[in-house]
Amino acid sequence: MDQSKKKRVIILIILAIIFLAIGCTTSFIHDRNITKERAAEAAIQHIKTRENIDVIVTKIDMKPAFQGGFIEVRGYAENDKKRKFYVTVSKKQNYSIMGWNLDDPQ
Repeated sequence: MDQSKKKRVIILIILAIIFLAIGCTTSFIHDRNITKERAAEAAIQHIKTRENIDVIVTKIDMKPAFQGGFIEVRGYAENDKKRKFYVTVSKKQNYSIMGWNLDDPQ
């Protein structure tokens, strides 16, 4: 095998590795966004069902697996920004609500 063929093979291998890395990263980000959307929807539905209040989600935090892998959803009531809520969602248990709190109206 001459030098030019070796260079081409090495370049193709490097390009394949780069494309695989980009694809895996894109897939990870997409899955994470879907998880956040589902957790937010579960939190919104829970507050709507329990308190009959429409809420706006402002922050979604995904905790690492060693912290239980929970998703924390925070926000406020649509008609009262001072009335904040907090919901803990478990992805492992099909986006079930593990705990929640809604501030009392002032």
